[in-house]
Amino acid sequence: MGKVDIGGKPVQLNDGEMMIWQGRPVQGILRNPAHIISGIALLGLGFWLISGRNAPLSGTTILGLAVLLAGVYLAYFHAIVEKNRRASTFYAITNQRAIFAYSLRILAYPLSPRSCIELKNGRFDTVIIAEDRRSRVSQGPGPIGFGHLENGQEVYDLLMDIKGRGKYGT
Repeated sequence: MGKVDIGGKPVQLNDGEMMIWQGRPVQGILRNPAHIISGIALLGLGFWLISGRNAPLSGTTILGLAVLLAGVYLAYFHAIVEKNRRASTFYAITNQRAIFAYSLRILAYPLSPRSCIELKNGRFDTVIIAEDRRSRVSQGPGPIGFGHLENGQEVYDLLMDIKGRGKYGT
Protein backbone atom coordinates (compact mmCIF):
# COMPACT_ATOMS: atom_id res chain seq x y z
CA MET A 1 0.00 0.00 0.00
CA GLY A 2 1.14 3.49 -0.75
CA LYS A 3 -0.07 6.93 -1.64
CA VAL A 4 -0.07 8.70 -4.99
CA ASP A 5 -0.78 12.30 -5.81
CA ILE A 6 -3.64 12.90 -8.25
CA GLY A 7 -4.25 16.54 -8.99
CA GLY A 8 -2.71 17.63 -5.71
CA LYS A 9 -4.83 15.22 -3.70
CA PRO A 10 -3.30 12.18 -1.96
CA VAL A 11 -4.97 8.87 -2.83
CA GLN A 12 -4.36 5.69 -0.86
CA LEU A 13 -3.60 2.65 -3.04
CA ASN A 14 -4.73 -0.85 -2.08
CA ASP A 15 -2.38 -3.83 -1.71
CA GLY A 16 -1.02 -4.81 -5.12
CA GLU A 17 -2.45 -1.70 -6.77
CA MET A 18 -0.23 0.32 -9.10
CA MET A 19 -0.73 3.52 -11.04
CA ILE A 20 -0.94 2.96 -14.80
CA TRP A 21 -2.21 6.21 -16.31
CA GLN A 22 -2.96 9.79 -15.28
CA GLY A 23 -4.59 12.44 -17.40
CA ARG A 24 -6.80 15.48 -17.58
CA PRO A 25 -9.63 16.68 -19.75
CA VAL A 26 -8.80 19.09 -22.56
CA GLN A 27 -8.14 22.53 -21.08
CA GLY A 28 -9.35 25.92 -22.24
CA ILE A 29 -12.67 27.28 -23.45
CA LEU A 30 -14.51 24.83 -25.68
CA ARG A 31 -17.31 26.55 -27.52
CA ASN A 32 -20.30 24.38 -28.29
CA PRO A 33 -22.12 25.78 -31.37
CA ALA A 34 -25.47 24.54 -30.05
CA HIS A 35 -25.01 26.51 -26.82
CA ILE A 36 -23.94 29.63 -28.71
CA ILE A 37 -26.87 29.50 -31.14
CA SER A 38 -29.37 28.77 -28.35
CA GLY A 39 -27.90 31.55 -26.23
CA ILE A 40 -28.11 34.10 -29.04
CA ALA A 41 -31.71 33.07 -29.75
CA LEU A 42 -32.60 33.51 -26.07
CA LEU A 43 -30.80 36.87 -26.01
CA GLY A 44 -32.87 38.04 -28.96
CA LEU A 45 -36.10 36.79 -27.41
CA GLY A 46 -35.21 38.44 -24.10
CA PHE A 47 -34.51 41.81 -25.77
CA TRP A 48 -37.75 41.52 -27.73
CA LEU A 49 -39.77 40.81 -24.58
CA ILE A 50 -38.11 43.66 -22.66
CA SER A 51 -38.46 46.21 -25.46
CA GLY A 52 -42.22 45.64 -25.81
CA ARG A 53 -44.61 48.52 -25.03
CA ASN A 54 -45.38 47.22 -21.56
CA ALA A 55 -45.17 48.88 -18.19
CA PRO A 56 -41.58 48.92 -16.89
CA LEU A 57 -42.13 46.07 -14.41
CA SER A 58 -44.77 44.02 -16.17
CA GLY A 59 -44.72 40.26 -16.23
CA THR A 60 -43.46 40.28 -19.82
CA THR A 61 -40.52 42.50 -18.89
CA ILE A 62 -39.56 40.29 -15.95
CA LEU A 63 -39.86 37.18 -18.14
CA GLY A 64 -37.74 38.93 -20.78
CA LEU A 65 -35.05 39.62 -18.19
CA ALA A 66 -35.01 35.97 -17.11
CA VAL A 67 -34.80 34.80 -20.75
CA LEU A 68 -32.05 37.35 -21.42
CA LEU A 69 -29.98 36.09 -18.47
CA ALA A 70 -30.46 32.48 -19.60
CA GLY A 71 -29.19 33.50 -23.05
CA VAL A 72 -26.10 35.17 -21.60
CA TYR A 73 -25.38 32.07 -19.53
CA LEU A 74 -25.74 29.70 -22.49
CA ALA A 75 -23.83 31.85 -24.97
CA TYR A 76 -20.94 32.85 -22.74
CA PHE A 77 -20.81 31.81 -19.08
CA HIS A 78 -21.55 28.12 -19.71
CA ALA A 79 -18.22 27.84 -21.56
CA ILE A 80 -16.42 29.58 -18.68
CA VAL A 81 -18.05 27.37 -16.02
CA GLU A 82 -17.15 24.22 -17.99
CA LYS A 83 -13.58 25.47 -18.50
CA ASN A 84 -13.16 25.98 -14.75
CA ARG A 85 -14.67 22.57 -13.96
CA ARG A 86 -12.27 20.83 -16.36
CA ALA A 87 -9.32 22.82 -14.98
CA SER A 88 -9.83 21.24 -11.56
CA THR A 89 -10.49 17.69 -12.83
CA PHE A 90 -7.87 14.92 -12.93
CA TYR A 91 -8.21 11.28 -13.98
CA ALA A 92 -6.18 8.21 -13.08
CA ILE A 93 -6.28 4.49 -13.81
CA THR A 94 -4.75 1.84 -11.61
CA ASN A 95 -4.76 -1.88 -12.21
CA GLN A 96 -7.88 -2.06 -9.97
CA ARG A 97 -9.76 1.24 -10.18
CA ALA A 98 -10.65 4.30 -12.22
CA ILE A 99 -10.09 7.41 -10.09
CA PHE A 100 -11.68 10.83 -10.59
CA ALA A 101 -10.27 13.79 -8.66
CA TYR A 102 -12.49 16.87 -8.73
CA SER A 103 -11.95 20.17 -6.96
CA LEU A 104 -13.61 19.03 -3.73
CA ARG A 105 -13.76 15.24 -3.88
CA ILE A 106 -12.19 12.04 -5.11
CA LEU A 107 -14.24 9.19 -6.55
CA ALA A 108 -12.81 5.72 -7.14
CA TYR A 109 -14.65 3.21 -9.27
CA PRO A 110 -13.55 -0.44 -9.13
CA LEU A 111 -12.85 -2.15 -12.45
CA SER A 112 -14.04 -5.72 -12.85
CA PRO A 113 -14.78 -8.14 -15.69
CA ARG A 114 -18.45 -7.01 -15.36
CA SER A 115 -17.61 -3.35 -15.95
CA CYS A 116 -19.31 -1.91 -19.02
CA ILE A 117 -16.82 0.36 -20.75
CA GLU A 118 -17.85 2.41 -23.76
CA LEU A 119 -15.98 4.84 -26.01
CA LYS A 120 -17.87 7.83 -27.42
CA ASN A 121 -15.92 9.47 -30.21
CA GLY A 122 -16.42 13.11 -30.98
CA ARG A 123 -14.47 16.31 -31.22
CA PHE A 124 -12.99 15.10 -27.94
CA ASP A 125 -13.54 11.52 -26.78
CA THR A 126 -15.38 10.35 -23.69
CA VAL A 127 -14.84 6.97 -22.06
CA ILE A 128 -17.91 5.88 -20.07
CA ILE A 129 -17.39 3.41 -17.22
CA ALA A 130 -20.41 1.71 -15.65
CA GLU A 131 -21.18 -1.55 -13.88
CA ASP A 132 -23.46 -4.15 -15.41
CA ARG A 133 -27.07 -2.88 -15.34
CA ARG A 134 -28.17 -5.79 -13.12
CA SER A 135 -25.79 -4.74 -10.36
CA ARG A 136 -25.69 -0.95 -10.84
CA VAL A 137 -28.27 -0.27 -8.10
CA SER A 138 -26.26 -2.12 -5.48
CA GLN A 139 -22.88 -0.90 -6.75
CA GLY A 140 -23.51 2.84 -6.63
CA PRO A 141 -24.33 5.66 -9.03
CA GLY A 142 -25.00 5.30 -12.75
CA PRO A 143 -22.40 5.72 -15.47
CA ILE A 144 -19.39 7.89 -14.89
CA GLY A 145 -16.40 8.39 -17.10
CA PHE A 146 -13.43 10.32 -18.40
CA GLY A 147 -14.72 13.22 -20.50
CA HIS A 148 -13.09 15.54 -23.05
CA LEU A 149 -10.05 13.36 -23.77
CA GLU A 150 -7.70 13.86 -26.71
CA ASN A 151 -6.51 10.24 -26.44
CA GLY A 152 -9.81 8.47 -25.73
CA GLN A 153 -8.96 5.37 -27.76
CA GLU A 154 -5.76 4.81 -25.77
CA VAL A 155 -7.62 5.13 -22.46
CA TYR A 156 -10.40 2.85 -23.70
CA ASP A 157 -7.91 0.17 -24.80
CA LEU A 158 -6.14 0.38 -21.43
CA LEU A 159 -9.42 -0.02 -19.52
CA MET A 160 -10.46 -2.96 -21.69
CA ASP A 161 -7.10 -4.63 -20.96
CA ILE A 162 -7.61 -4.18 -17.21
CA LYS A 163 -11.19 -5.44 -17.50
CA GLY A 164 -10.02 -8.53 -19.37
CA ARG A 165 -7.24 -8.99 -16.81
CA GLY A 166 -4.59 -8.68 -19.48
CA LYS A 167 -1.17 -7.12 -19.08
CA TYR A 168 -2.24 -4.71 -16.29
CA GLY A 169 -5.14 -6.65 -14.74
CA THR A 170 -4.69 -8.38 -11.39
